[in-house]
Amino acid sequence: MIKEFVKSVSIYGILPIIGKFLNFLLLPIYVKTFSPDEYGIVDLFEIFVLFLFVIASMEIPLSYGRFFYDEKTTEHKKKVFNTSFVLTLIATILVIITAVLLKNVILRNYIGSLDYDNLFYLSMVWLFVLNINTFLSFVPRYDKKPKSYVVVGLISVVIKLLSAIFFVVILRQGLVGVLYGYICGNTISLLLYSYMARKYFTLTFSKSFAVKTIKYSLPMVPGAVLVEFWKPILRYCITFFFPIALVGIYAFASRITSINYLIYGALKTAWMPMLYEKKEDLIKGDNLKRISGLVIICSVFLGLFIITFSKELTLFIGTAEYLDSVKIIGMLVVSGLIQMLTQLRGIGPYISNRTSLITISNIVASLIGVSLFYLIGNKIGILVVGVVSIVYELVNYLILVIYTEAKYKLSLHNSWELLSTLMLSFVCYTSICDTSLMIRCVIFAITSLICLLIFIQNYLKNRNKNFNNNAL
Repeated sequence: MIKEFVKSVSIYGILPIIGKFLNFLLLPIYVKTFSPDEYGIVDLFEIFVLFLFVIASMEIPLSYGRFFYDEKTTEHKKKVFNTSFVLTLIATILVIITAVLLKNVILRNYIGSLDYDNLFYLSMVWLFVLNINTFLSFVPRYDKKPKSYVVVGLISVVIKLLSAIFFVVILRQGLVGVLYGYICGNTISLLLYSYMARKYFTLTFSKSFAVKTIKYSLPMVPGAVLVEFWKPILRYCITFFFPIALVGIYAFASRITSINYLIYGALKTAWMPMLYEKKEDLIKGDNLKRISGLVIICSVFLGLFIITFSKELTLFIGTAEYLDSVKIIGMLVVSGLIQMLTQLRGIGPYISNRTSLITISNIVASLIGVSLFYLIGNKIGILVVGVVSIVYELVNYLILVIYTEAKYKLSLHNSWELLSTLMLSFVCYTSICDTSLMIRCVIFAITSLICLLIFIQNYLKNRNKNFNNNAL
């Protein structure tokens, strides 16, 4: 089972890994070009577009995949594709029109200023090409052409990287240059995916299938929106209590910890298809525990490195203006680890068709997170961002994992996870207290050695277990 998991991640997870790495290369360009205030504005618009993207997508790509294989005929696939494509266009345009009509309300209450009309309209252009491009990107996946999917995705990311450098560094377009880069990258991949899907493009549209698609996808939209709603809500809370520069500092810290999210990006892309295909195997024995244990070990080791050298990474990648991010980088690493474990272990609602529990979980987590922000935001300063991020992910983890364990009578936790938690917490504390580099290096060496010993012990244990099973 471990081999199948690694294979799935290596095929469909390679694009998120390389994509996030190349996006990470943009970080030093942005933070050395923009002040925390300016970078905060960029982050607010990015999160705003990604939130609207969830609404505009209407979960139609999932519906497209659900009905694509019902019949093997080309005519059926053309009908499914074109009907879904038209619905995607309509939903995208409606969301953009609504956002434009509410422009002043959004700018005043979310961004905090009416002086960003140009960024707003550019973000709507980006939303359009992003959503259409995302829909078309499912064509090679459902056509079982993973190499084409990866190649086009990588071209898109590289174009985005080069475009951002061109507009921001060479032409010095400022904040709009960032959106120009995003638009260029998505436009190129949109054209390439359109070329790959050319055999499906016709004037075919089925009203009956459109109704069928909407009935399937629409009930999933509220849950998806609520899951994504936490990101703009958190930023709104930050701007309510603190200057907008803190949004930029938080965005910088999030990008630093995105090194650890390389694992999560690959996992998120590859896990769900494998989950539905191998669900019976996953809930047997200790397969799920072993897979999640492997992810924990890799993620903790990388997380220890990020936390230990967060100050040095901040000064190397950014500037002294972003040094406050060191106080929350460790806690964001911890929240990211919890998020990965929830994705792996909280599978119960997905395979038992109780997806409403995911919505409920996110509502509860959001309410607790916002309440906590208001209760302690003025007392602990910037640390509240890290604390609330951990609490939000922890609430989701407890609800979904407890349900999974109870529903399928599973034991999902390893005894050594408590040690890993203590190590991460201690290293976080040393980072917040700005301990000397020498002490941090010693602590990193000791904790890394412990992680290595845990990995070797579990590797040998699993190898012996597989050997015994094969012998039987």
